[in-house]
Amino acid sequence: MLGLCAFVVLVGLWNARAYPPGLGYDAAEHMAYADGLVPGLHIPRSTGEFYTPPLFYLVAGSADWLAGRAGIGDPHRATALVDIVLLLGTMLLVRQLAGILWPERRWSGVIAAAFLALLPVSVKAMAMFHPELLDLFLSTLGVYLGVRLLNGRASVPLAAAAGAALGLAQLVRAFALWSLLAVALGVALSRRWRELAVLVAVAALIPAPWYARQWVVYGTPLPFNRSAPDKPLYDRRPLGFYVGSGLPDVVTHPTRGHFVNQAIPVTYSELWGDYFGHWAWNGSAPGTLTRSVRRSLSIQALLGALPTLLAVAGTAAFAWRSLRHRSWLPAGLLAPLGLLGFLSFTVAYPSADGDVIKATYMLTTAPGWALGFAYLLGNAPRRAQIALGAALALCVVVELPFLFYGS
Repeated sequence: MLGLCAFVVLVGLWNARAYPPGLGYDAAEHMAYADGLVPGLHIPRSTGEFYTPPLFYLVAGSADWLAGRAGIGDPHRATALVDIVLLLGTMLLVRQLAGILWPERRWSGVIAAAFLALLPVSVKAMAMFHPELLDLFLSTLGVYLGVRLLNGRASVPLAAAAGAALGLAQLVRAFALWSLLAVALGVALSRRWRELAVLVAVAALIPAPWYARQWVVYGTPLPFNRSAPDKPLYDRRPLGFYVGSGLPDVVTHPTRGHFVNQAIPVTYSELWGDYFGHWAWNGSAPGTLTRSVRRSLSIQALLGALPTLLAVAGTAAFAWRSLRHRSWLPAGLLAPLGLLGFLSFTVAYPSADGDVIKATYMLTTAPGWALGFAYLLGNAPRRAQIALGAALALCVVVELPFLFYGS
């Protein structure tokens, strides 16, 4: 585990130095929000990221301000250093989660942490000026505390701590609501009624002032930068959005402009590659990509197939098993409920270019997929474990250059 953490620090430091902070998703808007909040305490109104809660911008803005005062070249790079710590913290939480769930399998925690650390979307988010890593850490902390709660004696303080983590996560991104639902449902199905009341109350009270402010200003607690169509939810997306595979373009041309508004291939291509052009493209137009970049993206599309299949199958088995082992429920329900939440969001706000189908929007569910991945490998026959381990190790070796920006 120490070696894995050292590798993450190495990748994070490389990308903090090499990756332009302004290249990430909506980077200009995110940086403007942070710069306005610290030290000016200004929250954007009806422009930029006005719909996003302020906690990340308070943390990032403070880091940038301190870096600026220290005379660092581009103070916005300081946020990438904070993200390294957040990803390391999330990895350690995932390892601890696996240790609580499966104490007899000492390697499951390392495997789950490695899955999270080597996921390209995690590495990209760590380099970008973006809220998702803080959201990921706080949501995972809430899930971890929820699992601890259900694997011990009744504890109101632990329920309050879980509620606090999930309440703070909502002050980063509304996507944390999926994690709150997983933990609350797990506690409810375990009939821990007193702990459930405390958890939900704390998780609601912490972000309540922000939701109230948004309601007063915009008429809804969860405004977005576009209006939802005036039609039923089931009628907002065509059938191809749900069932389109994107083949063969998902391998041959996994870039923006292909399989537009097809949920599975777009999410997959952004999860393992760079569909929207914020990493390997370096801001280039799709038609100007070099042969080496196109080849790298195709390789990434192929490399992601095996771990994705294992993660999906393992998560399904883990979720099903958690219905019998109810103390597993907060972790077992995280990925399925998050996937439903992500799907609901992308259906509710359709766009012509499909830009709402970003894999980072479901990054808070990554620990659930990582645990499912580890669960499947841990239950596989010995020979299958050896064969899969060798194949996955080869995938990691081939993938490494993609994780280092500009290499």
